[in-house]
Parts: sequence; C-alpha cells; structure tokens
Amino acid sequence: MATRVRAAVGLLTLVLIAVLTPALVPVLNRWHSAQPLAPTYLPALEGPRERSPFEETRVPDLQHLNPGFVVIGDSMAGTRVDERRMGELAGTPVAPLLQAGSGSAFWYLALKNWVIASGIKPRLVMVFFRDTNLTDVMFRLDQQFRWTLDLVALEREEELNGVIAGRVGPLHRAQTFVGRWSEAEEARHWIEPALLRLPAEWMIGSRRRRIEFLDAMNVRLGFDHLRPMPAADIQIGDAPAFDFARDVDRSVLPLMLRDASREGLTLCFVRVQRRPLPNGPPAQSPALIAYVNALREYLTSRGAILHDDTGDPALTLEMYADGDHLARHARRAYTEHFFNGLRLHLQ
Repeated sequence: MATRVRAAVGLLTLVLIAVLTPALVPVLNRWHSAQPLAPTYLPALEGPRERSPFEETRVPDLQHLNPGFVVIGDSMAGTRVDERRMGELAGTPVAPLLQAGSGSAFWYLALKNWVIASGIKPRLVMVFFRDTNLTDVMFRLDQQFRWTLDLVALEREEELNGVIAGRVGPLHRAQTFVGRWSEAEEARHWIEPALLRLPAEWMIGSRRRRIEFLDAMNVRLGFDHLRPMPAADIQIGDAPAFDFARDVDRSVLPLMLRDASREGLTLCFVRVQRRPLPNGPPAQSPALIAYVNALREYLTSRGAILHDDTGDPALTLEMYADGDHLARHARRAYTEHFFNGLRLHLQ
C-alpha cells in the first residue's frame, strides 16, 4: 500500500511540475528583466521571437540594376544558373534572388516585397523548385530554416499567415498558444547563455580566463565554421503526397500568380531534374507525373510558364555534385542549355 501511495505522490508531483513550470516562466522573466519580444508576422505558426531585419536594400538594388531576368530560388537555382553568362546571352542584366534552404513562402515574399515593390519590369521572373515544393507552404518553415523568411518579410504578412493557418493542425496551434502564454522564447534568450556559461564557471575560477576560454570555443566551434547542410537529398514522397487539387489552394502559388498578373509580370517556374540514374533520368511514379501535368495545366491557364528539366538527355549524372545540386563545372553548360530552351518561351 505504501508503495502505491509513494508512486501516486510521485506521479502527482511530476504532473504539478509539468503544469506549474510554464506558469512560472513569465514570473522568472520579470525577475530577470527579460525584454518582451515583438509580435511575429506569422502568428498562426509561432509566438513572438527575435527576428532578423528585412533586407530593404534589395529594392533599390533591383531598381538600379533594372534586370531583364530575375531568378528566385534556393541552392537548386544557385548551383545551376550562372547569372553573368545568362546576362551575356540575353544582352540584359540578370538578378539572382537566392537563399539556400528556402521554400515557397520565401519565394512568394521575395516576389512581393522585393521584385514587385521595386517596380521593375523584367521579361521573366524565374522560380526554381523541386517536384511539389510550390504547393507545400510548410516546406522549410521549421525552426532550422525559418530565419531566412525574416529577410523578405514585412512587419505584417496577413495573406501568408492565412495560408499557413490553413495548413497547421490543432496540435501545433496548441503548442504555439502555450509558447506564447509561457513566454518561452523570451526565457530562452537568458536561460540558454546562462546554461552555456555554467560549465566554464565550474571549471575556471578566473573571470578573465573564463571569458578567453569561451571566446576561443566560440571561434573554434561556432556555427559560422560548421559545414553547411544543404539537405540536397530530400526524398520523393509517395502517392498520397502528390495531390495537386488538394494542395494548390492551400499554397502561396495562387498569390504569386495573382500578384504577378496585376503587375504585368510573367512567371516561369523551373522544375529542376533530380539526380539522374547512371543510365538515364530519375524515375517518376504515375502519381508524380499526374501531379506535374496538373501543375502545368494550372500554370499555363493563368499565363505562367512551366519549364521542366526532368528527362532532358543533356542533363547527365556527370553534371551533378551532391544530391540534386549541379557541380560547379557544369553551371556554364547548364546555363547555356537552359537559355537556349527558354528562347521558345521568349519568342
């Protein structure tokens, strides 16, 4: 009997700790004088957090360059398009708006807040993507990559927030509510540095030597010195993931097409070829082929262009580096081949 009582008391204690700890965090924040964070532009996804500044210089830079072509995308575009060579072929400047580890939310905001905001009128705005990225607004919106969105986001992004609200489930909404209520992000800003300093304070008595040690560790082990992880080998999903009709209205694709149409801009969506096989192009399931066909019909009926690299015999395995990235030596050849194929859309 005593064993059962002790077990019940222990369980009740754990429950109380789990319930009361979030409630105590705001009190600790006040005691520590933690500064309140500004509201997020994506309240459907997250609570207040410290954000990186909007890259406002992109707008005047685009106005000054006045490019004939704009390239938007992640490392798929960055390892393929040689903007200088394309500019030579086109006889007009090419503006690359690239961010490794970005997704369709970034591409939409880059179009809206940089390209359209600048007032430029390029001949084509090209958006490079893989398979279903255009209709998956949650792609690359996890905490590892979300900071990139800060670079293109204004103080409020109501339409993007609305799209995301339609994609997050009740569990995520509950987590966001608890995080906002408990001020967890504010607490992280003072708890995390304290935890990082604690081992050094235990091991090194001298404050001066402790600071020197921490500085040395930051230099040697800092994130700036870690090898980037481009996540090149994102796996192709199965048939249930390829449902264009289900996902298109829950994506930013309609917003991109609407905004471009209003400004008289032509969008060219470039589907890159995934890493080919030694004897030919990568395999495609019937479901993926059906998805791409539906995407093509949707885009062309709205005045946009779909340029699909998949199956192009000129894009051989020897041109690839890691994953779906092209090797550096292949950029010029790809750019020339791509531009020649693009001429059909420019006539």
